[in-house]
Amino acid sequence: MDKILFQNKQYDVRQITLPNVGNVNISTTVLNKLLLNNDGSYVSEEAVAVDESIYYFVDVGEIYYSEEELLKLLKIEILC
Repeated sequence: MDKILFQNKQYDVRQITLPNVGNVNISTTVLNKLLLNNDGSYVSEEAVAVDESIYYFVDVGEIYYSEEELLKLLKIEILC
């Protein structure tokens, strides 16, 4: 499992290959929540850069799914 650094802490990130899209990074909703203020704005420029590097955020347990399971999940969540 790869890691991404945000505010001096590491968070899980995975690269998967989506049909017709290519390689994308996914991370967890834990990280996503830290990137935004309560009003939906980014907490910092670093947060913007991190968010722009992540294609989709999944629940913590889901990041450990096989690539096949993740593809099914993403098809349900965003590709349909």
